[in-house]
Formats: sequence, C-alpha cells, structure tokens
Amino acid sequence: MSLDNIRIVLVRTFHPGNIGSAARSMKTMGLTDLALVSPKEYPSDEATKMAAGATDVLANASIYASITDAIKDCTAVIASTARPRGYDLPEVNPSEAAEILLSSAKTNPVALIFGPERMGLHNKDIQFAKYRVTIPANPEYSSLNMASAVQTLSYEIFKSSQTEKPAKNVRDLRQLPTSHQLELFYQHLETVLRDISFLRPHQGETLQRLRHLYGRAEPDVLELNILRGILTATQKTIDTNKA
Repeated sequence: MSLDNIRIVLVRTFHPGNIGSAARSMKTMGLTDLALVSPKEYPSDEATKMAAGATDVLANASIYASITDAIKDCTAVIASTARPRGYDLPEVNPSEAAEILLSSAKTNPVALIFGPERMGLHNKDIQFAKYRVTIPANPEYSSLNMASAVQTLSYEIFKSSQTEKPAKNVRDLRQLPTSHQLELFYQHLETVLRDISFLRPHQGETLQRLRHLYGRAEPDVLELNILRGILTATQKTIDTNKA
C-alpha cells in the first residue's frame, strides 16, 4: 500500500510533545513511518503522553543524525515550509504534494520533511528536497504548529489515497533514483567541475542552480548512470592529459 511507503521526517524537534502529537496525527491518517532527525529530547514521557493511542508509531520511529541518512532510500522528497527560502524549490500546494508522494510511493519510499518549531527548515535542509509545500493560511499569521502541519498534510495524503489514480503515462512508471544516488551524483559533479576549473571557491550558488536544473529534469536511474558515466570519462581524460 502506498501509505506504508510515506515517511514523515521531523527535523531537530524541540518539544517532545510535538513528536507525540505528530505520531497521533499520522496514525489517524493511516501513516506509520516516522523518522526523527536529531530531536532535542527523545525518548520522552511527554511524547508518549501526547501520542495517546499512537504509541506504536513512536515505538517504531527511527532516529537519525542527519536528513541525508533519513531520506537516502527515498525517490521523492518534499519539504514543508511556511515561506520561500534563499535556496528555493518549485512550490506545490498540499493536494499536489499528496499526489506526488502517492505516485512515487507505489514503488519506493518517499519523504515529507518538517522543520523545528522555532525557525523551520534551514536552506541546507531543503536542498535535499525536490519540492516545497506551503499550507495556505492567514497571511497576517501563517505560522502553523509543527504537529498541526503534520495533521493537515497527512489528511491531504489520506484523502488523495482514497481516490488514487493509476499512472497516467510512461514517465510516471520510470525507476527514479533514490536521494542517496542523487547526492552521490552531485558530489561527483562538483568534483569534476572543480577538476576542470569550472568552479571556484565559494561558488555554492552555481551548485544550487545545478541542483535545480537536474531536479527539474528528474533523470531516471538509467539517465543518472549515463550522466555519471560522462563524469567518469571526463576524469579519465583529465588523468590521461596529466600523464
């Protein structure tokens, strides 16, 4: 079932009660895969108390030291943010986010990322996502409690799952690379670009734009392997010329 492949990732959660509330919100909408990235306080009696009947979701939660570890097997990653960031991503609304996640979750794990209560996700956090989703709210006071955001987006996912449609075209059936495979490609790309002196120190913006470019192109596994092959051939040519 697609819902089993949808992972809710809570990043650097400050209040343990919010972890419990998020677990409860997930269970009411049929979601069970909870990942915690560097929570400030967990395990916690407060989290267990706020989870109420969803303590099984807490018991099965996975704890990670980094976002990359939490999403490395995911083929679609969406970041929940209340506003645009310096490192911006294509924006989708909650129903669109649900459809994207459910479509990819038919065959692979996917992730929906939520940031800490005080500041939300950092730019360095959302660079690992393909899209960002913003919940429409009062423009004069648009900040939602993290657990409330989990509840809202979990509901959209559950609602969409009840009318889940078959893949529309061949593109929907492609085998997409995992987040880990993409990160290996980006590391390889940066190495080669520095080897050929295309990149200079402190050119992080260029790398961000390249992430956007390849993110929009959404290469499948075969296409990513071709790109890696080109990079490897470039490195071999560099080494030959140096000899």
